[in-house]
Amino acid sequence: MEPGGRLIEKEQYYHGLLPREDVQLMLTQNGDFVLRSSETRSGDGRSYILSVKLGASPDENSSIQHFVIKKDEKKYMIYSSMQFGTIQELIDHYWKKKVTIGSGVLLSRPIMRQVWELDHEAVTVMKKLGEGAFGEVSLGVLKLKSEKEVKVAIKTAKLDKLTKEQIKEFMGEARIMRSLSHPNVVKLYGVAVGQEPLYMVMELATNGSLDSYLKKQPTLTCEKRNEMVMQAAWGLEYLHSKPILHRDVAARNCLYGDQMVKISDFGLARPGILYQMDPNRNVPIRWLAVETLVNFVYTPKTDVWAFGIMAWEIFMSGLEPYPNMSVREVNAQVRTGYRMEIPPSVSPDISRMIVEKCWAESPTDRFTMAEIAEFLQKQFGIARPNFHQMIAEQTREAVLTKRRTIRSRAKMRMPRGFAK
Repeated sequence: MEPGGRLIEKEQYYHGLLPREDVQLMLTQNGDFVLRSSETRSGDGRSYILSVKLGASPDENSSIQHFVIKKDEKKYMIYSSMQFGTIQELIDHYWKKKVTIGSGVLLSRPIMRQVWELDHEAVTVMKKLGEGAFGEVSLGVLKLKSEKEVKVAIKTAKLDKLTKEQIKEFMGEARIMRSLSHPNVVKLYGVAVGQEPLYMVMELATNGSLDSYLKKQPTLTCEKRNEMVMQAAWGLEYLHSKPILHRDVAARNCLYGDQMVKISDFGLARPGILYQMDPNRNVPIRWLAVETLVNFVYTPKTDVWAFGIMAWEIFMSGLEPYPNMSVREVNAQVRTGYRMEIPPSVSPDISRMIVEKCWAESPTDRFTMAEIAEFLQKQFGIARPNFHQMIAEQTREAVLTKRRTIRSRAKMRMPRGFAK
């Protein structure tokens, strides 16, 4: 607590452990500024950082200057010639008195916390639901701005104190999720980054992970399995339209609740249509396309291959792909043309689509996710929902919870490939 009883954490221009990548998106005008906390160098202790936008260039990292606020005998300073009793006094001096920092840097507009930046006090962690490589997921409650409480899933990191790179990775996943709004993609409420542990707060799927649900429900009808495959296709089609590569499509990375499959777990997701994989990183071999095994390259067609594997999982009640084969055997056999058999309960047309249009050796011979969705809609006889209307309704509800007035009903623009 600062002298005088003011917590710096309570200031709306303080953004906690927010990394540079998010700050860069927030600061858009000359003189925009935020206060945050970060390691100045990897492995060093954390310091308060004053990040300020210089000029009008929207994207260049060099147009943002980061000033380290030093502390010496209870005094705060950017330069030793000007010291202050609190950080608030330091910022008020440069901001409100229009005093330049260094060579002409002026603070003109504090950027307040965004709607997706949640207070830790609004998040209650209840019981653990599952655990992954990076962290664990718990059941919890989020108190919205409207005072309404909703049950949520909360992802937290395993470590009590994260490094700069780990925070960057955690927030990178959240950054991708913030841009998504689709009934078949898990919804992100926001992140709590004011202190540790960091929380990633998402919608709760009542039945948990899709693979677990499939294993518990071996008697699901063919119609229900078809519906699951269809919904997953819509979700992945939407991601590719952004464009975003998921890079880890699998039943374990989907959630199921309220009769809806939702694509989840964006830890490996990357924006764009091409990604060169680090060959030393652990990857899910059983779900990888042949070209990724050989050349370590990801494209949307890599996700298409993995979608075919996930469809097989759905039809096989969550069985691990390539049963009775080791990872080493899978790696070798897939390269030489081996493909799994589709269960006889699946129609011949769907079986051929998976084998020939998802698992084709050449990526150019595979369908796009838009083509897969269109094909499945015809085969399953499942009408495409009006995603425009569904997303618009979700948006209106979110706006109401923030106590904002809706003044128009402007149509939401959808990515190319989405039919009304």
